[in-house]
Amino acid sequence: MYLAGPRAWPAAERHALRYARGRVLDVGCGAGRVALELQRRGVEVVGLDASAEAARAASLRGVGEVWPNRLEQVGERLGSFTTLILFGNNLGIFESPEGVRAALAWLAERCGPGTRVLAESTSPHFGGAPGLDRRYVRSNVERGLAPGHLRVRYLYDGRVGPWFTWVFLAVRELRAALRGTGWFVEDLVRGGVGDPYVAVLALEKPGGRR
Repeated sequence: MYLAGPRAWPAAERHALRYARGRVLDVGCGAGRVALELQRRGVEVVGLDASAEAARAASLRGVGEVWPNRLEQVGERLGSFTTLILFGNNLGIFESPEGVRAALAWLAERCGPGTRVLAESTSPHFGGAPGLDRRYVRSNVERGLAPGHLRVRYLYDGRVGPWFTWVFLAVRELRAALRGTGWFVEDLVRGGVGDPYVAVLALEKPGGRR
């Protein structure tokens, strides 16, 4: 999945990519699968990943420009991008509905008019979100956490990564998190039941108009 071409991507990602226009920031680019496809289509794209190893992998695979930074380190340079892509369920990097709300409000202050965010997540309620099952979701709710809250770490080639938090949001949970951020759902690109979806987020005009 991390190295796959578009034919192996979730349907929502393939169809939502048509919304990418202008200069694109691929947030959490990993090994660069999305950035490489955009380059192939002639789109100007910058890959962004907090992992220096992931950024190096993307560069080695041919992504022309990769920044080994966290999103908040981009700062005012965000204003130079027309589209931000958060594929690979990367809306989850903000860790909670409250984190999603805070991050999107922060982005709204720095992104220019006409900017879109292509934000992917998977509902935690239909068995498609990696690492979650009904028991885990029920335990989250009982503890007052978001249903799609997840604590996870990776084991690869004998190396164990640190624990980190992720969140999967159903569409209704995302819409609730958007309130007051300056963003609204312009379009929603879905796959099948349990598959990821991509919310196309656009900035409201002054006065809260869409």
